Amino acid sequence: MFKTKLINALPFLSAVVCIVIALQLLDFFKPEAEKKQYKAKKVKVFVEQSKQKTTQLFAFSQGEVVPKAEIDLKSRVEGRLIYIAPNFVAGGSFKTGDVLMRIDPDDYLLVVTQREAKVAQANQAFAKVKAQAEIAQHELLVLGRENANDLARWLPQLEHAKAEVKAAQALLAQAKLDLSRTEIKAPFNGAVRNEKVSVGHYVARNNTLATLYANEVMEVSLGLNGEQLNIIDLPLNFYSPDYTSGIPVELSADIGSVHYNWQARIVRTEGAIDRRTRTLNVVAEVRQSEQASNQPIIPGLYVNAKISGRVIKNATTLTRTALRKNNQIWWVDDNDRLQIQTVNVIARDSEKVIVKDLANKTLIVTSSLTTPTPGIQVKKLKQTSKSIISATPADEQHKAEFKKRNIKPEVKNSGEGA
Repeated sequence: MFKTKLINALPFLSAVVCIVIALQLLDFFKPEAEKKQYKAKKVKVFVEQSKQKTTQLFAFSQGEVVPKAEIDLKSRVEGRLIYIAPNFVAGGSFKTGDVLMRIDPDDYLLVVTQREAKVAQANQAFAKVKAQAEIAQHELLVLGRENANDLARWLPQLEHAKAEVKAAQALLAQAKLDLSRTEIKAPFNGAVRNEKVSVGHYVARNNTLATLYANEVMEVSLGLNGEQLNIIDLPLNFYSPDYTSGIPVELSADIGSVHYNWQARIVRTEGAIDRRTRTLNVVAEVRQSEQASNQPIIPGLYVNAKISGRVIKNATTLTRTALRKNNQIWWVDDNDRLQIQTVNVIARDSEKVIVKDLANKTLIVTSSLTTPTPGIQVKKLKQTSKSIISATPADEQHKAEFKKRNIKPEVKNSGEGA
């Protein structure tokens, strides 16, 4: 029975053995696949060549123009206004000593006349007492009364008469002073900010008549943070009594479509840190007489300030995108390999960054890379005005390589811009 089943299965077993042997022979004699070594393509990057030079640093700020001297003009006498100068209007200008307004002087002229009469009476009384004193002293001398008291010699009466003359003269001087104050004159060269009276108006003593400001010297308060103070190397308690020794500042503003510039100098700090902004305010002084522009600077104008700072030797100016996180840059060595270096950043703004002691003619990478790795081979592309700073060719090439190798790229921060 078993032999019969075995005989029946022989054809099937023979077929299986033949198939196995055939598969072994096919595997043994199969052609060997040609092995090709993968060669990574060079990553394309935009580069710019660094250049060392002596660089002037600048700090930037903004502020509002205010007059250095501004006063409330007040009347020192009372009376009715009979004259107001035509230029005594808001915005009107004047010179030192110009008569701005007059108060009716009639009452004060009468007082002067009365005081002059009082002085004449006092002088007459003094002359009479003086004559009587001389007579009394002569009589005492004739009588031989050398030890007579002061009263007998009319000395107290003479001193009283002198005092009466002085008092009358003082009253006359006060009357003349009040009369002169009926003419209200400009205390400096300036302009009217606002005026509050008109002809016929009755004014009392210490009434505010107008607000005036001196237009020769203006000031701008500029807030600076710690980095900006370091750029201009300014002490926290800086004060310069001499304008010419202050720190130069260029002020600018756009009025309509016209751009104006004014030269100024920082003459002092305000001596305290602003609690709200944590900045130190410095005061720039503008003198109208020293401006090349015919356009005067006026109060209330908001201006931009460019403050001259330190001069740095061996400094290099780079585009803002060349600086990566942690103050690092990417550069290409002589073997066209990517290198990463930490640099000494002196100053930066939204467009550029200034570093110190970077080797001259270093090829700085300005484009972004998905995975910047020191030592990788790169292909340099010269940066031009038409080049895109983000340098997409490098990123696109990375993506193409990943797609070719069927690898999904890992998303990482490119580190562009610190």
